[in-house]
Amino acid sequence: MRSAPCFLLMCAMSLTTPLAAKSGKPTCVDTSRVRNWIVVNDETLLLDVGRKKYRVNLQQSCFNLNISPTLQFKGDPISGRICGSSLDAIRVRGEQCRISKIEEIDKQTFNDAQNKKNVSLKVKKT
Repeated sequence: MRSAPCFLLMCAMSLTTPLAAKSGKPTCVDTSRVRNWIVVNDETLLLDVGRKKYRVNLQQSCFNLNISPTLQFKGDPISGRICGSSLDAIRVRGEQCRISKIEEIDKQTFNDAQNKKNVSLKVKKT
């Protein structure tokens, strides 16, 4: 009988654990499918990869991130995917910025960031 409460507790805890943490698999992005990105700050950007959206955290500030019209991803040499491994990076204007973490976000979070950026661009133009 004592094992029943423990089993129920374990079941309840598993419901709050993210899917990637349960499976032990890292979140990876196929960089050939990146359609758009939003720079949140020098250490964070959001990627639009079609139906899925991702937050990419960098290990340190990447100062050219905000001014570059292009991004180059350095990931797995075979698949081209980035998964937040120690060798994954984003290259911007000669600067290599290592990726520390990648996590999937919802579409609304991406859209909110995009709307906020569009508002700030309009303010700068006027």
